Amino acid sequence: MPTRHYERVKSFMREAGQTVPGAVTEPPAITRTLRAKLILEEALETIQALGFTVRLWGDVVTVDNCGFLADRDVDLEGVADGCADLLVVPVGTLIAFGIDDEELLEEVDQASLRKFGPGGYMRDDGKWMKPPDWQPPNIARVLYGRT
Repeated sequence: MPTRHYERVKSFMREAGQTVPGAVTEPPAITRTLRAKLILEEALETIQALGFTVRLWGDVVTVDNCGFLADRDVDLEGVADGCADLLVVPVGTLIAFGIDDEELLEEVDQASLRKFGPGGYMRDDGKWMKPPDWQPPNIARVLYGRT
């Protein structure tokens, strides 16, 4: 059963004339391109509101070839707006693929909490790293009912 947030985003997408499939599917390239652009746009706007400009090195964008230049003030309203938009756009992407959010989020949240098992640790940059015996979320079970 999808969350209320999911249902609101689905209503927006219908009003915007976007396809809302009733089952898990792979949407056409034009839809996937739109979703990718929206995710990147909202992520970059949020990063700017956090007070950073992103610099890239290399032809392919990865986290490892990005530099974050703290060259502006934090925009608290922009951070709040950006984070909210970042909650909307990926949910819209799930909807475009016909994937309900509630069970998926539960599966991913439980996997994230398992990162605090024996052997988990925090990197110098503050990211929590999973323990050696960590098990990833079972996405196939959520999508297709497979174990």
